[in-house]
Amino acid sequence: KVIFPERAVLRPEEDERMLHKFFEADDTKAVSAPVLSNERMCQESYNRDFRTIRLGKDTSLSYELGDALEIFPQNDPDQVTDFLHAYSPDFDERTVVKLNAWGLNGEMSLGCLFTYVLDLFGKPSMHFMQQLATFQIDEDEKKTMLDLDFLKKAGKETGLTVADALLRFSKAHPPLPALLAMIPLIKPRAYSIASAPEATPNSIELLVLIETWWCDEGMRYGLTCNMLRKLKVGDHVWCRIKAGSMEPPSPEQPVVCVGIGSGLAPHMAFLRDRVRAVEEGETVAPFSLYFGNRFREEEFLYRTYLEKLAEEQKDWFKLHLAFSRDKLGADGKKIYVQDLVGITDDARHLLLEKPGMLYVCGNRNLPKPLQDNLVKSFSEKSEDAQEISAATAAMEDMFVHGRAQQEVW
Repeated sequence: KVIFPERAVLRPEEDERMLHKFFEADDTKAVSAPVLSNERMCQESYNRDFRTIRLGKDTSLSYELGDALEIFPQNDPDQVTDFLHAYSPDFDERTVVKLNAWGLNGEMSLGCLFTYVLDLFGKPSMHFMQQLATFQIDEDEKKTMLDLDFLKKAGKETGLTVADALLRFSKAHPPLPALLAMIPLIKPRAYSIASAPEATPNSIELLVLIETWWCDEGMRYGLTCNMLRKLKVGDHVWCRIKAGSMEPPSPEQPVVCVGIGSGLAPHMAFLRDRVRAVEEGETVAPFSLYFGNRFREEEFLYRTYLEKLAEEQKDWFKLHLAFSRDKLGADGKKIYVQDLVGITDDARHLLLEKPGMLYVCGNRNLPKPLQDNLVKSFSEKSEDAQEISAATAAMEDMFVHGRAQQEVW
């Protein structure tokens, strides 16, 4: 339910109070966390943007080792203003509406609503286009709106957004309550936490790749990444803890971690917790980290920290690196991180001969070739069918009984 109250404008703090009610509601339970740092890990001239983002935390944002952080993104306020001005002369970002929806019960400005709550610049679904078409008075445009091929073509050519569709088909002009009900809500995005709670109790660190996508008109940023890359120290983001999908190891468990790109994040959390254990005098088991990316000079993430640790903690930590686009094997082929698992002995020593844990984090193309290379390691590269069969069974047993855990996307 949406109505226009008599008030012409709200003070900023009134919008802020409504936002707190929205994000702190029982079904959301988000926290506004301050940005402590936002540092690019690659050179400005490089075409990929890995970042570490540190957020301040208190007891309201407590987490456990291996957890993820869900970030609630927001739209660009200037883009919201431009859209509202272009869409209708009847209202703008200052217009006050009284809401009883989405857990909001009270007055809020349209600028605030479209910035923090509604996914105005997301890709429109066919369901959205069908809803919008019910208000279309031009039959030819209505046919276009209901044509799935149009939606696919517009997405490829221009990166069509909900806002673009509303402006493109301006004769379909639903009443404001109907419009607000049609636009999807902004959804949070989860990022693996790269810090360890006992090692840095007052902050949370994320390792993020600022992802882009392309249409014919050029490069586009996703909503969350566009917000994250612009964050400045002192800004606040709405976020909440999400339980991790990987059960963290104890310090006395041998560990093999395999990660690609920003998939290094949960492995850094496990590693930092092990460093904390060492510093506190605990006995720790071996920890082998296999990390892969494209180019060593540009994408060796946490390079200084990892190289120093590999030098100073040789008795328990080993670092294996694969940079697929600037290092070739003896056969002239690219070397990927999963290949290193097959040609080194750590997996066999820590996972087969000892009851260690395997953690995998990367894209969906990683698990299958990694499993093949685990078999190579377990069988010591044997070509004997029985030995390969036994190694395969041992590898599969790890996944069945939870000693091998993965996060893939």
